[in-house]
Formats: sequence, structure tokens, C-alpha cells
Amino acid sequence: MLAGLRGCFAQTAAPDSAVKSPRQTTASAVFSAPVYQATLRHFDARRRRLAARYRRAPSRAVRTARLAEARQLLLTTLDSTVFPAWEGTPWAFYGTSWQPRRGTIACGYFVTTSLHDAGLRLQRTVLAKQTSECIIKNLTFEAHITRYWGVDRADFVRQVRALGPGLYVLGLDYHVAFLRVRDGGAVQMVHSSYVGPGTVVREAAESSVAIFSKYRVLGKVSDDDAFVRRWLLGEALAVHGATVKE
Repeated sequence: MLAGLRGCFAQTAAPDSAVKSPRQTTASAVFSAPVYQATLRHFDARRRRLAARYRRAPSRAVRTARLAEARQLLLTTLDSTVFPAWEGTPWAFYGTSWQPRRGTIACGYFVTTSLHDAGLRLQRTVLAKQTSECIIKNLTFEAHITRYWGVDRADFVRQVRALGPGLYVLGLDYHVAFLRVRDGGAVQMVHSSYVGPGTVVREAAESSVAIFSKYRVLGKVSDDDAFVRRWLLGEALAVHGATVKE
């Protein structure tokens, strides 16, 4: 069984609507696209400098330390800049926006675009159209993937919390999202929500209606050194096992 089969992202894209919702219009008043792009360039420059230090590292221990710095830099980029910028952007089944607060964005496109904005080189469109399990398997290895069948919401969140702090990609029956587990144990769901406000939201996983699913697949991408190294060094992510080509 594949999570997210024919979900909100696994479709051929249609043009975004130019009409903004009231929520989007309000959010846009406090969002600046030039500032967002400048901030992303700042983080990218930090990533490049850290990559140079990683390449010059004289030992495995030093490379491990540099990779730990990279992991934290990636999380900071997402937490402080990418996720807040996209918050409030309207969800749509065919949403493919490249820019926060402009147009609409589907759940799969939100995941791939957020990672793209944070500096990961990936095929945003092709990956966004795949099932959520396919997306996760392209981002990380089986060693970092956990699957759950028939687990209720409260138990699932408790089990995720036990896996520890970090960034996860969550695949559901018809949805895909990020889970962000904090050092204090808070579990936050960050996603383009087709329920509730119908926008990109950051909300407590315990109370999210969108987290209900018979089957869940969870990839802890922040624990995967290969994923972090690929991001750090600017290596392209190939897409394998795609069932939707166009």
C-alpha cells in the first residue's frame, strides 16, 4: 500500500488562480518577496562557506562536526524563514506556486518547494506529483523510514515524539506534510492543508484534522547524513520510482 496514492499532489498541474483569498491578502501585507529572496541568499552563502569547510576537513571527526553544523543550518533556514514565509498561502488541488503568498500550492508542491527554497537541488515538479511514500523514499533511506498501520492520532504523535527532535516528512493516505519535533517534545505539523483554513499552516500535530489516516509513512530526513550532505554540497537529487512523469 502506498501512502498518498492519487493525493492532492499526484496530478497534472493546472494554472494557479490569480485571485487571492482574504487570508492571503492579509498575510501578504507582512511578507516581502525581495526580503525573502535576500534572506535565502544569505543562508545559501552560509551553506557554501560551510561546504568549503567540510571539504577541507582534515579528519572524519571534523567532517562529522561540520555535518552537525549543516544539519542545524538547514533546520534554521526552514524554521526561521521558509516555513513562516509560506504560511497563509492558499492550498489548491492544482496549486504549483513558486512564491509564498502568491497563487496557490498543493501539499506535495509545498514539501518540494520548501526544500528547494532551503537549498536542496531537486526536481520540484516531478517529485511533487508522486505518492507521498515515493517522495519520502527519494529523500531518505529505509533505515530512516517508519511505517504505521491503524494507529490513532494520539498514539502516533506519542510514537513520533519518542523518535526525537528533528525534521520529518509524513506521508498519509491522501496527503503529505512535514513534522517538526522540537527539543522540548512539541510535535508540529507544517503543511498545505486541504482542511481547516485551507492554507499552509504550522499547527500542533495532536490537534490536526489532516493527520488522520489509516496508513502513515514517516521519514526522518534530518537524521540522514546522506540527505544533509547532499544539501550541504549542493548535489542534485535524482527521482527514482516515479509513477507520474508529466
